[in-house]
Amino acid sequence: MKPAMVAVVAMMMCVGVAQSQPAAQPQTQAQATTPIAGIDNASLADSARASKLIGSKVYHGDSAIGQIEDVLVDLDRANVKAVVLSVGGVLGVGDKRVAVPVDDIKIGKEARFVTELTKEQLNAAPEFDLAKLQ
Repeated sequence: MKPAMVAVVAMMMCVGVAQSQPAAQPQTQAQATTPIAGIDNASLADSARASKLIGSKVYHGDSAIGQIEDVLVDLDRANVKAVVLSVGGVLGVGDKRVAVPVDDIKIGKEARFVTELTKEQLNAAPEFDLAKLQ
């Protein structure tokens, strides 16, 4: 009986392994792609991903005065309306979020984000509540 039991267990293991093997996928030809109007390499060349902007420091002169926490998009017009900066505090403690119009943030030398807004202006600005968004 023991040899028969061992044979049954071995056969079940082989069947289980065979069933877990993925089925061979048939070879398909590469599908031709059709570009979507308005999207091409030239139009995207000056773009930046929001995921790369978030976390970037914003400077006034040589001083870092905030950090980009989020990007606000106007859904009706499909454009960036504002950035949310984290200002004040030290190492994330005691800071607050402030919405700043995207036109007030520029890209300066060495691809740094710069603004003419001062640290005092940002600290005096009302706190932005992310819960107000959709």
